[in-house]
Amino acid sequence: MITASQLRGATPVGGYSWRPPSPPHIHVPQAPEDQALVLPAYNGMNYDAEEREILKIITRNHNVVVGVKDWKYEMRRNAQAIQPFFYLGPSSATRDLDFLRREGITMLLVIRNTMTAAASLLSGDRVARELGIQAAAVDVAGNQELIAAFPRACKIINDHLISQFRQGIANGTVHAGSVTTPGKVLIFCESGNERSAAVAAAYLMNMFGLDLIAAIQYVQSQRFCVAFDDGLKNLLLNYEELLSAQRCVSAATTTRQVTSIPNQPKPKRRRGDDSDDEMNMSFDSADDERFAGRGAFVPFQDTEPS
Repeated sequence: MITASQLRGATPVGGYSWRPPSPPHIHVPQAPEDQALVLPAYNGMNYDAEEREILKIITRNHNVVVGVKDWKYEMRRNAQAIQPFFYLGPSSATRDLDFLRREGITMLLVIRNTMTAAASLLSGDRVARELGIQAAAVDVAGNQELIAAFPRACKIINDHLISQFRQGIANGTVHAGSVTTPGKVLIFCESGNERSAAVAAAYLMNMFGLDLIAAIQYVQSQRFCVAFDDGLKNLLLNYEELLSAQRCVSAATTTRQVTSIPNQPKPKRRRGDDSDDEMNMSFDSADDERFAGRGAFVPFQDTEPS
């Protein structure tokens, strides 16, 4: 069958594919080995003033880290400190009771598949009971559900850190100027390289406002064996956009509260405003960002005359 393109003297440069178009590859360059990685100040949301102040105290003085330079293959079986108050590792790290005691881990947070959870194949409950610490779980049916689980995991971590800090203040083991961390969370999955690594990166994005690239580089600098495929990268990219939108809304709300004048009547909306908005939407170029950075591709080429 002769196609319309062939009649016009054009031939396709590749075969047709009937699958949905795949998102572009996200390249994450390796962080420079001779430079320390610096985290910005705490920039989290969704907490009251007291809780925000506690999280600032917990996260301060821990914003500069030097990447692990001497990585050995055997280290993948152990957990590494991403920050002094949270670690990342495989499930085998939870069986090393000496390590958990030595590092002062106070919570085991597992990121697991719902089928694994139903079969009770991956859990930190038994070890937590033995050590007298806490255990929690975030269950997802697949990696696509991680984007909805990121805020839940961040809240579990922060709620535990805040609780441990308050307990330390109450019993006198912690004070406001303390540089020690009373609570420490170990995030783990089967390998410590995929689901739990994505949660660790999402936590850095949530707490410090890092973008996708910086968050992955930071996690990889401490645990070199992490594996972020394009699916996980795109989930984190979508999460970055959600966080950016939340911060914009939060900033706009704060500005509106500061600049608002009490009892001042709001201006009425004019009839022409709706049509103006529709015209502005038609010229919105935000959709062009989806195609930024893609290499040039010519789908057809002219056929040389015979």
